[in-house]
Amino acid sequence: MAEKRRRSTGKSTLADVARLVGVSTMTASRALRMPEKVSSDIRERIEAAIAELGYVPNVQARNLASASSKLITMVVPSFVTPGCAAVSEALQAILRPEGYNVMLAEANHSAAGENELIEMLLSYNPAAMVHFNFDNVEAAHRLLSNSGLPVIDIGGVHHDSAGISVGVDYAKAVRLLVQALVEKGFRHPGLLCSQTSNTLFSQLLNGWHSGMLAHNLSPHRVVTSPLPPGFAAGHALLADIQLTWPEIDVLICTAEEVACGAMMACHAAGIAVPSQLAIASIGGGQLSAVCSPPLTTVTLPYGEMGKLAGKRLLAALLGEDPPVWNELPVTLQLRASTEKI
Repeated sequence: MAEKRRRSTGKSTLADVARLVGVSTMTASRALRMPEKVSSDIRERIEAAIAELGYVPNVQARNLASASSKLITMVVPSFVTPGCAAVSEALQAILRPEGYNVMLAEANHSAAGENELIEMLLSYNPAAMVHFNFDNVEAAHRLLSNSGLPVIDIGGVHHDSAGISVGVDYAKAVRLLVQALVEKGFRHPGLLCSQTSNTLFSQLLNGWHSGMLAHNLSPHRVVTSPLPPGFAAGHALLADIQLTWPEIDVLICTAEEVACGAMMACHAAGIAVPSQLAIASIGGGQLSAVCSPPLTTVTLPYGEMGKLAGKRLLAALLGEDPPVWNELPVTLQLRASTEKI
């Protein structure tokens, strides 16, 4: 696979070197930037891999990385992405006391200009880059690998991260919610997915299908929408969902804002929640507890994601080798929106 990629791009990457040696990309980068922090055995193997692959280090990126930059760039799909504010605040609470400032950039859910966005952010000479629920296309992934900068992916934990992955498994979150709703007697659940990253969408569908099939229930009642995950999406889509599948007894939304929008549409149409239609969601912020009726959710620990990401990032910036896989638990919160009467 690596040979094929080098023929198509014309040059090897730091990630190729790390893969050949069997170390993380950050360890390979550290061997070039701070060789005294890497064992002689690892250093020699990395040097041999560089010679074998013909890797040419990105001198500009190495100079930038050693320039004591105090800027961290953070890329988000949209500033209204659920959890964005909580993650950003928690991340900055860890980084700011150490003298680092965080600059947010909105990708606007667009893969077309992603490469240009990453190039532009790298031109600011950041010390590291953070992504929140943001997918990297291959070209951008290669740019980040060659930069030698620490990269943190926050959101849905996954093994294809360009650096350190911190977050939750959304598949587990959906399965947990499906299990709880089936145990309460619901037999015709539906799923409403609003706009999200490919990684999260894949995890959500995986959890939905496996959770439903585990109880011999059909997983066919799924609506995917390009609408942003806000009140308007849930409010606008509820009527069509009920028209298509009138038998739905509980609707699971992938964001609490969408769930609250669907709940508002129910109130407007005279549909009693939960006796005529129960509603639940993934997310679990403050909104879930104050809407009427209070919303059953699987709570995602956005604040803990930001704090842990900040700690892992500081460790990487100090030349340490923090764990690349950091999965946090989710919590089920049963409330009145799914209480059978």
